[in-house]
Amino acid sequence: MTSDLTGGRRHDIDALRVFCFGTIIIYHTSLIYGTKDWWLNSVESSRLVDLVEIASHPWRMSLLFFISGLVTASLLRRRSVAEVRSTRSRQLLPPFILGVLLVVPPQIFLSPHNPFPDLSYWEFWVHYIQSGVTLEHMWFLAYLWIYMLAWSVLQPKIQRNWPDISTSLANRLQGKGLFIFPILLLMFLRVCLYPVFGVTLVITTDFYAHAVYFSMFMAGSLLVNEKGFWQEIDRQRWISLAVAILSLLALTGFYTLNFWQDTQETVSAAINITWPIFQWCAMMTLLAFAGRIASRPNRVVTYLNKSTMTYYIAHQTVIVIVAYYVAQAGLLDIRSFIPIVVATAIICAIIAEAKTLVTARLLPWIFNLASVRKSMSKPVSSDVS
Repeated sequence: MTSDLTGGRRHDIDALRVFCFGTIIIYHTSLIYGTKDWWLNSVESSRLVDLVEIASHPWRMSLLFFISGLVTASLLRRRSVAEVRSTRSRQLLPPFILGVLLVVPPQIFLSPHNPFPDLSYWEFWVHYIQSGVTLEHMWFLAYLWIYMLAWSVLQPKIQRNWPDISTSLANRLQGKGLFIFPILLLMFLRVCLYPVFGVTLVITTDFYAHAVYFSMFMAGSLLVNEKGFWQEIDRQRWISLAVAILSLLALTGFYTLNFWQDTQETVSAAINITWPIFQWCAMMTLLAFAGRIASRPNRVVTYLNKSTMTYYIAHQTVIVIVAYYVAQAGLLDIRSFIPIVVATAIICAIIAEAKTLVTARLLPWIFNLASVRKSMSKPVSSDVS
C-alpha cells in the first residue's frame, strides 16, 4: 500500500504502517503464551503475556484502517473512481484469495484444532475447501476492499452535497472536541454493539467491527488534508499520551480483576467504557509523535514499507509453523517467545525478497522471452521486385 498523499509523501504514515504491522507479529506470537485459546498454545499460559494484547490490540487495527482511509482519499483526488477501484482491487483481491486458499490452511492443519487430524495435507486441503474456507487474518484485506468500494461510492456524493464536511469535522476536533466526540462515538459502539455481536471476523455478522473500522476509515479519508486537525493532534500530544497511559493502566487492572467470577459483569462494563478512551488516545499519540519523529525519509522504513502486505499475509502462518516445530522439540515455553518473533521476521523478509525477485525480474524475463519467441516464430516476408 502506498501513501502518496496529496500534500506530498507522508513519511510518518509510512513509519506508522510499518510499526503497526511489526506489532502484529509480536501480538500473534504472544497468543501462543497467553491465556486465550489459539491455534497453538504453550503448556503454561501467562496472564503477564496477555498485556501485549491489552496494550496493542485496541488501537492497532483502527489505526491501520484510519491510514487506509488517508491513502484511499488521496487516490480519489488524483484518479477517477474507476481507476481507484481497479487499482485497489488488483492490490487486495489476489493476495486475499491466495491467502485464504494457500496461506491459511497450514495454520489449521498443524493445530490441535484440526478437524481432520488423520488426513494427509492434500486430503485435508480438499476437505478445507469443500467444507468452507476461513478468513483468519485475511479478514483485514476483505474488510479493506469492502470499505474502499463503499467509500468510492459515497465520497463523491458526500463531497457534492456537503463540500465543507472535512473542514467542519476538523473544526469539531479542536480543543476538548479532539477527545470528547470520537471517544463518545467509540464508547457508544462498544457499549451498545459489542455485548450483542462481539468481534466475529465474519463479514456478514461482524457489525461492531464494521461500525468501528469503517468509522476510522471514513475519518482518515475526510481528515487527510485538514492541516488544522494535524496541528491539533500535535498540540495535544502530551495530553493524548497521558490519557492513553492512564487508560491502559486502568484496562490492565480491569482485566486482572476480570478473572474473579463475582466481579465479571461490573468489570466488563468498566472495560467497555475504558477501551474506547485508550483506543482513541493511543491513536492520536502515535499519529502526533510519528509526525515529529518520522517526518523525514528513512531507508529502513522505505524498504519495509514496500513489503508490509507480504509480511502481513505470511506472518501468522509462519508463526504457527515455527511454533509447531519448536513444540515438537519440546521447547515451546516463554523462553521461545523472542526467538519465534525473530525467526518469523527473518522468514517473512526472505519471502518478501523472493516475491520481489519473482515479480521484478523473473516474470518480466519470462514475458520478454515469450515475446521474443513469438516474434521469431512469425514467417519472414520477402520483397522480390
